[in-house]
Amino acid sequence: MGKPRSFLLPLFALGLAVVASPCVHAEERSPVMLSLFDPVQWPSSQSDVGGFRLSLLYGQCDDFAGLDIGLVGRATGDFNGLSIGGANIVSDRLVGLQVGLVNWNSNGDESSARRSLGVQYGFLNYADSFFGLQDGWINVSAGNVSGLQYGFLNCACDVTGVQCGSLIVFGVNVAVGKVGGSQIGIVNYAGEMTSGIQIGIVNVITRNGFLPVLPILNGGF
Repeated sequence: MGKPRSFLLPLFALGLAVVASPCVHAEERSPVMLSLFDPVQWPSSQSDVGGFRLSLLYGQCDDFAGLDIGLVGRATGDFNGLSIGGANIVSDRLVGLQVGLVNWNSNGDESSARRSLGVQYGFLNYADSFFGLQDGWINVSAGNVSGLQYGFLNCACDVTGVQCGSLIVFGVNVAVGKVGGSQIGIVNYAGEMTSGIQIGIVNVITRNGFLPVLPILNGGF
């Protein structure tokens, strides 16, 4: 699957920059977490971590800032930094990079101050509300995604930016709400196109499109 390297590099730099940014007060966090599985870990899952975490099977903490490596790693609070593993899970705000088979961010908040920001790179990427790049086979956002979804199946409620099939065209793009931007793939579906175009074999816009269904090109303004 082709990868848009030009999008990854600046966001990768952003992720490295936030590794050093504290998400919790220094006196209340541990610089290291080592975990076999919760509760067989140090410190406990209620702790904040600022530095490094290694999770052999499953590690859990509250807020996290730094480098996270392991099979399954979870932050029940905010996550700032770089996460590399089989499954990377953040229950609140993500600022940084998730690289793994499954990347999951359920922050549930679309306010500008608490919206997740960064890169999700893996087989399955999920976010409630996201600004940045989702690059994988399956990319899903339950709320608004601003930026780029790039994969074989891209799904979102609202899109501000681009949904693009892998290798430019081989993909299905679905936005059940509003689209302000572009959809490029084999099949493109938008509930409403506020501004932008669809390029593909089948292009569907239920409201505000040139026509409800068009081959090759559809759009709305």
